[in-house]
Amino acid sequence: MQSVKLIDVSDGAASGHVREREAEALAVRDACLGWLPLGGLLARLADPIVRGWMKRSGTAYAAEIDVVARTLKKPGIWLLHGAYLFGCTALADDTAQGPRLRRTLDWPFPGLGHLVEVRRQRGAAGEFLNVTWPGFVGVLTAVAPGRFAASINQAPMRRRWRTPMLLWLDYALNALHGLRGSGRLLPEHLLRHVFETCTSFDDARRQLETVPVARPVLFLLIGTRPGERIVIEREETGARTYRDDTVFANDWRERHP
Repeated sequence: MQSVKLIDVSDGAASGHVREREAEALAVRDACLGWLPLGGLLARLADPIVRGWMKRSGTAYAAEIDVVARTLKKPGIWLLHGAYLFGCTALADDTAQGPRLRRTLDWPFPGLGHLVEVRRQRGAAGEFLNVTWPGFVGVLTAVAPGRFAASINQAPMRRRWRTPMLLWLDYALNALHGLRGSGRLLPEHLLRHVFETCTSFDDARRQLETVPVARPVLFLLIGTRPGERIVIEREETGARTYRDDTVFANDWRERHP
């Protein structure tokens, strides 16, 4: 087993240490895009589209992503910040010490596990530990000691056809649908904002349930007291919250056509 680096980022910005972790950040890019057919071409075409979409979303973190992209000087940085496929299966349960969030990286992106880092970041509400990758600006899994912990999963995408041959067309159409929106935060940026600003489990729950998001998403949130564990299924402006069976793997609790 390799040890996981713990990195202190005093200003909370992913861009602040990307120069020191440039080789690792480029390895993350290659692990995510290298296996895709025509991944380099996709990155060059998608980057300006995703950059424009993020600026329309009103996110406070677009300038950080811009610094990362200019530092790494490779296409695909904006594209990868518009996806969170590295968000995998998650479970929350109660223990004698209180609620516990468990997470597994079980999607086939070779090398991503060895590139994980824990980044100590700070916001107005206090410190939190962000389980992340070099150069990544959002939050997918994190714990704020004494406050709460949370993780994010990709919600099931809308399928228009049943044949596997048209799966990639479904990916493209779902992406285009999301890119048409504006004024709604990316889920991974909302989760970072929650860790930076929310002082309690209840504060975090309210924001994750109500702030409009750019696309459907699954949140798993736990607090510090017994029973403080919920699944929040989000669509762009609506939410469904469940307090039982707090586990998911990229699917809705109730199946939809």
